[in-house]
Amino acid sequence: MNRVYYWIVPLLLCAGCQGGVETSYVIDGHVNNADANGNIIYLSHSNGDELVNLDSAIVDDGLFSFRGEQEVPIMAYLRFNRSLDSLAVPVLFILENGSMEATMDTLFSTVTGTEQNEAFEAYRVEAHRLDSLRNRLHERYLEQVADSQMTAELESSMYGQYGRLDDEATDRAYRFIRKNRNSPAALWLLESMQSRFSEAQLEQLLSELGSRNKSAQVLTDIAQRLRSADKIEPGSPYVDVPLVDMWGRSTSLSGYVGYARYVVVGFWQAGSDPSCRAMVKLGELYREYGYRGAIFLSVSLDSDAELWREQVQASKLPAHQCIAANPDEVESRYALAAVPAFIIINPDGTINSRNLTLEQLGSKLQELLPYRMRRDTVSAKSDSLAKKKI
Repeated sequence: MNRVYYWIVPLLLCAGCQGGVETSYVIDGHVNNADANGNIIYLSHSNGDELVNLDSAIVDDGLFSFRGEQEVPIMAYLRFNRSLDSLAVPVLFILENGSMEATMDTLFSTVTGTEQNEAFEAYRVEAHRLDSLRNRLHERYLEQVADSQMTAELESSMYGQYGRLDDEATDRAYRFIRKNRNSPAALWLLESMQSRFSEAQLEQLLSELGSRNKSAQVLTDIAQRLRSADKIEPGSPYVDVPLVDMWGRSTSLSGYVGYARYVVVGFWQAGSDPSCRAMVKLGELYREYGYRGAIFLSVSLDSDAELWREQVQASKLPAHQCIAANPDEVESRYALAAVPAFIIINPDGTINSRNLTLEQLGSKLQELLPYRMRRDTVSAKSDSLAKKKI
């Protein structure tokens, strides 16, 4: 009897030494949709190109469960087949050892339970709230336009509201990444949101996450983007890139630079609604500032040249229109994380300013090209005065 006791004590001590470290995961979930019963729900992760299924379970009376081991926390999904997405919204979460609870719903699905998932879920809830507010604002905008009630003042007000919501979403993502730098969700969020961060913010995140995630591809890409950005800071020479014009002729950015004029370049994509709206606005700036001493050039980063030409014609875009011969080269050399994006090149070929919003672009043009009366207007006035004298 004593011998048995001597064996049990060391075993209990060893169990206590583990300090409650989880060595496996348990995901218990339910689906708020009776139609989901009998259907398969998948536990998946992304390999960079596609989703790979790790496990599957059948929904029985609204319930499902997963059991397994995960050596290193990774980003994963709970989802139905794409054809059955109407049963519940897929949910992104952190697959790690521990006990988790999943709620699959048609509006918003969640996974909670572990410390990392609690933090990520709190962020997702706020991000979802801000997305909903922006979507409602966009719907109101379209309704006002459709009813011919949109005014310049109302449009400016709505644009300001949208911008503030967008800035709040970006700020929340930035703070989450810095606070949860050890979480795989930090790298995932950085990759998906990097176009919204300033270069100063990216440098900060790169320094904080780089030592812990040296092999992460997103950090390598951001480092390359920042190196490219250093080469095109204001005062640096512009970088020439090959282009193709509307008639399919090969040209380049150098064909538009110089001529004692400023060059305004707008990078965009025909398949992006915000880009198309921005190019229409750029056309308005062209009509206002083109004759004052500026060349306006729109550079599409589309891979579909036919779509680009159709959009240019449909939107009746003025000024010079070109498509990048190599969109990836343009994105890399000009450190473009998102479009639309605008730069101004000085008459001497140096960069004047970059990463401008449309509002900043308008203010900059007003500064560089103060109002000058058109020559035809001057001639008309001179003729009128001459006639009066006669």
